[in-house]
Amino acid sequence: MKADSIHLFDFLGSSKTIFEIPVFQRNYEWDKDQCEQLFKDLTVAAQTNTDHFIGAIVYVTETGNKMSHIYRIIDGQQRLTSLTLLLKALSDADEQDRDEIEEEYLTNKYLDDNNHLKLKPVEHDYEAFDSVMNNMTDFDKPSKVIDNYKFFRKLIEDSDIGSDELYEAMNHFNMVYIELSGDSNEENPQVIFESLNSTGVSLSPSDLVRNFLLMKLDSQQQEELYKKYWVKIERMFATPTFAEFIRHYLVVKTHISVKKNSVYSGYKDYFVSNQLSSNDALADLFKFANYYDQILNHNSNDYEFNRIMEHINVMDSKVVYPYLMLLMDLVNSKQIDQKEANELAHILESYLFRIKVCKLATNRLNKVVVGLCDLSKEDGNLKLRLLRLLKSSFPDDRKLLDSLIEVDLYHQRNHMAKLSLIILEEHRTRETINFDDAQVEHIMPQRLNAEWRLQVANADKVKEQYGGILGNLTLTKYNQEMSNKPYSEKKEFYKDSNVSLTREVAETYDKWGKDAIIDRTEKLTRELIKIFPMPHIKEISEEEVTGEYTIDQTTDVTGKKPVQITISGNEHPVKTWRQMLVIFLNDIWNKDSLNFDRIKENRQLSRMLFRTGNTPEKLENGTMIETNFSATVILAIIAKISEICDITDQVSYAVK
Repeated sequence: MKADSIHLFDFLGSSKTIFEIPVFQRNYEWDKDQCEQLFKDLTVAAQTNTDHFIGAIVYVTETGNKMSHIYRIIDGQQRLTSLTLLLKALSDADEQDRDEIEEEYLTNKYLDDNNHLKLKPVEHDYEAFDSVMNNMTDFDKPSKVIDNYKFFRKLIEDSDIGSDELYEAMNHFNMVYIELSGDSNEENPQVIFESLNSTGVSLSPSDLVRNFLLMKLDSQQQEELYKKYWVKIERMFATPTFAEFIRHYLVVKTHISVKKNSVYSGYKDYFVSNQLSSNDALADLFKFANYYDQILNHNSNDYEFNRIMEHINVMDSKVVYPYLMLLMDLVNSKQIDQKEANELAHILESYLFRIKVCKLATNRLNKVVVGLCDLSKEDGNLKLRLLRLLKSSFPDDRKLLDSLIEVDLYHQRNHMAKLSLIILEEHRTRETINFDDAQVEHIMPQRLNAEWRLQVANADKVKEQYGGILGNLTLTKYNQEMSNKPYSEKKEFYKDSNVSLTREVAETYDKWGKDAIIDRTEKLTRELIKIFPMPHIKEISEEEVTGEYTIDQTTDVTGKKPVQITISGNEHPVKTWRQMLVIFLNDIWNKDSLNFDRIKENRQLSRMLFRTGNTPEKLENGTMIETNFSATVILAIIAKISEICDITDQVSYAVK
């Protein structure tokens, strides 16, 4: 590595040099505020006749054709592109210095590569940049390159300082260059890039992963893999979705929960530990990106699987995407058939529907999905694994019925009322209903008029208690037309409806009130129970399926024995609750002694654990702890420590 300060003109004036922005770098994104600040800096340099530091440029050197030098810009591409546009604007404004500027700093007169231009931007900006450099005025596409070049022209025209003085002042721009060798035995450009971008640079996790995979390659390999894989993935996803995809991809591959701010470091660890090549890594990312895109848009090759994915998307349950991607990959690799994948996905869909309708906490889902992605469990028996992990929290039929009688489904998040009605209708007719086109109709309206109050006893109380539950809702396409008309008039509309659920209301109920709402709710719930059945968990013996719980889950473990504690993906068999506590504390000590000290500093935990009584146990670090606690207290201790160490989502246990 070579590093030193240098004046801008000395850097740009190198002969037969191409400053190449690698294909994986971001597009040119400077806005007018940044360009204006650069021009102000130039103005100050001209007025004070003093040097001005403009930052650092980091590049990797390569040898090109005809003894040329290629500087692949690792950091500073936005600034370098802006400086080049400013020089071009000065050239066009100053006939006297035009030839010197262009021949010295903008072009390579004796080098045909890159159309004689010294700067080679990314492909997205190349056409616009080329048109600016070659004075082509007919470029009519939106471009920051064009906008900023024109802005520099205006700033020069409006300036009190002449263009020749401004040009001369650019020699006061001073910079630091860091030149890296392409030799794999020397410094790693990625490491230096990370250190330079460790503070304040708005690179997304996907940007960092892209740079990590492509930066270590030569220009030809970069361009080939970028076009073959990366650019195709970028077209599928917006930036936040891209980062979320990588996070979910890592769950599939590592069976470990990945936090949003750890996506890049997690991917890098995965890449290194599996000794992947950039080509293999990108090929696999591209394969799973296609799965992810099919899940997002529910457009796989299987109709039933698509229906399940659409329902899961409406329920906004992206946390299960890793498992869906895994199923798609198992089908693709012929390890399971589509029928088995659909069965497993439907069990998960049933679970999601029931916990959403019952308004149960979903915070343990992340841990469940992490466990599902580990195919080594239960000897690869996917259904057994799924049932084991869902068993402890799968709402039963009674719970579902009670919830649907009580829950205001209409005002529940994620359009659960509309989804429930559409699923019921589709199950009856086998016809697909456009979710966005359908409307939910309140049979007893949300705003009662005098006729409803006369026809229904305690109408306001009935509406308040039952107006939003499933039995009082149906599907229609003429919601506004219905408004708050009395039931006798609504019935006539319902009879001619093309929705079977709505026709059935008119055919079944002569009048509408509390009894009709409850009766219809019970009937529709029985249908939903058939559509989203409880899997036959009870038919599997307790020895085969033990309850598995996250550490923050409230569970009655009376009369149960622990069989396992899982910490950060590592499973530890245990036979007693005391043994579980000792293993957990040993793990905390081995991974981070500072966290162990934080536990001791907690007054409540210190008083309980480190004042030994009748049943002391020695930890691996020699510390004596008390273990004479009930199962419930031990779980509470582990949960509190997990919270202190910020690993709550990484700790679970199994009982039998």
